Amino acid sequence: MIADDKIAEVRERAGIVEVVSDYISLKKSGANYLGLCPFHGEKTPSFNVNPARGIFHCFGCGVGGNAISFVMKMEGLSFPEAVKLLAKRVGVVIEERLPTAAEKRRLDEKEQQLAIVALAAEYYAAMLQREQAGEPGRSYLAGRGVPGEIISPYRLGYAAEQWDGLVKYLRQKGGSLEMAERLGLIKAKSGGSGYFDLFRNRLIFTIANVHGQPIAFGGRVLDDSLPKYINSPESPLYNKSETLFGIDLARQAMREQKSVIIVEGYFDHLALYRAGIRNVVATCGTALTSGHLQVIRRYAERVYLLFDADSAGRKATFRGMELTLEEKLPCFVVDMPAGDDPDSFLASHGGGEFAALLSQARPALDYYLRELLASHETGTVTGKKGVIDKFRPMVERLGDGQERTLYLRELERVLDMEPGSLGGSAQRQSSRPAAAAVERREADPALSLLALLARYPQIASDFRAAGIEALLPQELRPMADRLLSSMESGEGADFASLLAPLGESELGRSLAGLFMDDAHLADLDPFRAMQDYRKALEKSSLQMLDAKSLRRELLKLDSDSPRYWEIMEALNNLRNRKSQLL
Repeated sequence: MIADDKIAEVRERAGIVEVVSDYISLKKSGANYLGLCPFHGEKTPSFNVNPARGIFHCFGCGVGGNAISFVMKMEGLSFPEAVKLLAKRVGVVIEERLPTAAEKRRLDEKEQQLAIVALAAEYYAAMLQREQAGEPGRSYLAGRGVPGEIISPYRLGYAAEQWDGLVKYLRQKGGSLEMAERLGLIKAKSGGSGYFDLFRNRLIFTIANVHGQPIAFGGRVLDDSLPKYINSPESPLYNKSETLFGIDLARQAMREQKSVIIVEGYFDHLALYRAGIRNVVATCGTALTSGHLQVIRRYAERVYLLFDADSAGRKATFRGMELTLEEKLPCFVVDMPAGDDPDSFLASHGGGEFAALLSQARPALDYYLRELLASHETGTVTGKKGVIDKFRPMVERLGDGQERTLYLRELERVLDMEPGSLGGSAQRQSSRPAAAAVERREADPALSLLALLARYPQIASDFRAAGIEALLPQELRPMADRLLSSMESGEGADFASLLAPLGESELGRSLAGLFMDDAHLADLDPFRAMQDYRKALEKSSLQMLDAKSLRRELLKLDSDSPRYWEIMEALNNLRNRKSQLL
């Protein structure tokens, strides 16, 4: 475990602009730096980095944090792992403290789980490469043209035709069979007298996490029996909706090429890997999910869908297209010849023709429109309406207004409709800075007060004395107290830590935007502004009180108090509203 002072030192020495610039291009824009957000697709930069406050915030998707949380998101690391990575970059020596007993138990259990899966991978690999019982697996691979030298780096294995081969191996190595069962590697016998292997007489594909550690397996039969594939069940290490096969082998190439090819099956992945194509991942026996795309977004900017050219493959393509539109990730479809899959195409045509096929990949919506036109009778009103009803909802998911308009114009053209009959005329989108300025002007007075306090520490004592904290919404009071304490002590605020409890809620996003860019607070009298915001907040709170509460408060005030007359006015307004309802 890492001491708090070391974490603070890493955060201070790891300049956030330098850290973020390792991953995306930034340009100076006023007091901030601006770039395209790596966490959602966009064409107009809305990702801001504030070096003075050590925070980042995207006005498009709302994500934000500090240098450590940025690295966590980009690399898929835990907090300690991200701190250690940054510490190495900036030359901070980490002397880890001893974990507590509870922390040690959690760490030990995960290490034990990873060790057990690693033992299983070792067993399957040895069986395929060296054991006589692995001969069926070697023959099968040879028959499919897989060279022996690729077996080890690709981490292929074989589960022999025996009921307890892995069970015996784990027992011999001192592995916990109970834990192996929880990880889905073995199963308990129905009589409760021992265990048997999950995988038998199958070629084994090792599923690893982004760091290359084995976490699960996929097994394929060597004949035509069913099921053709089985996968490890979900476990503490393995979440199917967030795990992509081959991500550890692909992430460097994904970064370099800024793209990823998604295939359906293990052998499709193997075929591309053999051909030297490394920026490829496969789903692990499940449909593509938004969780998969969140992982992909850390390393790639665009997606190529490469599924089979049958009805199931087209269905998977359309589902993948919908998800990428929702996630604002540019998506292209590689159109396979009928009857081919990536494995068979590469076997018969080779890498050169595959590269040409990839270069001809069409934008997903363009592909979808052509498929709709081919499956509907567009010479009839019913057919045209069918195309419009299916295509238009997809177009409306696009974030770029001009792109939406162009697709609607193309739909009108191919359906021989009057230009503009589908509406959707191009609207000039307001720039993010302009939109942000409007949001700041209309910001809640409570948020404005916190932004004002952050910019002008000299108002802290008056802020505290006026009891403004008590006027803030309940969820903002702890933040105000921490901010006041840091200002009063002269230490300065840790803005990322202040924002952390709010997460990526609407409130958190709004406040992060104000902390990120508070130029609207420049050149004003902070003490007068504080009083103006306080009055606005009091007025807002008055409107939320009923007459009974107002009268109780009124009894405690003198008639020369400004608050007394504010309450009198509010009571009068309440009476007027009541009389209007009678």
